[in-house]
Amino acid sequence: MNGPPDMTAPAPLSPPDCDLRGYEFMPLFGHRLFCGPLYTQCTDAEFRAALRLWWSAWNQVPAGSLPMEDRALATLADFGRDVRAWRRVRARALDGFVACSDGRLYHPLLAREATRAHVGRVRAQRRRNDDAERLRRWRGTRSDPPDTHPDPTPAKRVSSGVDRNSESESKSEPPAAPYAARPPAPGAATADMMPPDATRTRNMAAMVAQAGDLTGRGPRQARALVGQWMKMAGDDAATLGGVLHDACVLRPADPVAWVVASLRQRTGDGPAHARDTRLAAWDAIPDLRGI
Repeated sequence: MNGPPDMTAPAPLSPPDCDLRGYEFMPLFGHRLFCGPLYTQCTDAEFRAALRLWWSAWNQVPAGSLPMEDRALATLADFGRDVRAWRRVRARALDGFVACSDGRLYHPLLAREATRAHVGRVRAQRRRNDDAERLRRWRGTRSDPPDTHPDPTPAKRVSSGVDRNSESESKSEPPAAPYAARPPAPGAATADMMPPDATRTRNMAAMVAQAGDLTGRGPRQARALVGQWMKMAGDDAATLGGVLHDACVLRPADPVAWVVASLRQRTGDGPAHARDTRLAAWDAIPDLRGI
């Protein structure tokens, strides 16, 4: 199995950026594994080497693949430098692996499950990034305004020559309200002081205004456009608000197409399309030899 890559071989079965290093879990598919020829017709050494190579392939890049060199395979199969012992079990240990055009060996079942796991990993990381960005923006809106109120504690009157009329007038005046009881300054109201419906209505109005500014459409058309985008965003106003904010900053030539592409990317419907197509192709494959 050594030698240059065969360009007539099939294309790699998992994408080149499929990286699952750091995952401590790999699906075993015990029923298919222990009822197939890999378990029933192998020796103990062959089966042990096969399982070691499955786990090694899960942690390679691309995941689900192995190198072709015998010395590297012997090390991954836990034979160390004993290449001769490795070659005695190689045929059974590599049962199910296919040589592809990039010069690596791919296992169809492992490649399919690794691609699925990588799609979930990318989506989870995108959600974490979006949550961090929303938290950063929320903290920016929560910054307290500067204190414009005077010192609530009145200065003590030290004059000893106060006449009775002024003293009586001061007694008749009500005491100044404490600082905590004073109404907030204009514009100091925050999101937590408003009911959820009012907050959502305010956000929708802001997004409709942004959509109208980007596309030049009227209020009714802009509202319909925002409704379509909210459906694409899974009714997540924070995600759509972030996309519209970026669009207002970047000012793309075709704002509608730009917003749609950004929403698909943030919701996992963009770059993962090729991976989903690859997964659908593998789902149509019947039971494979050796698994």
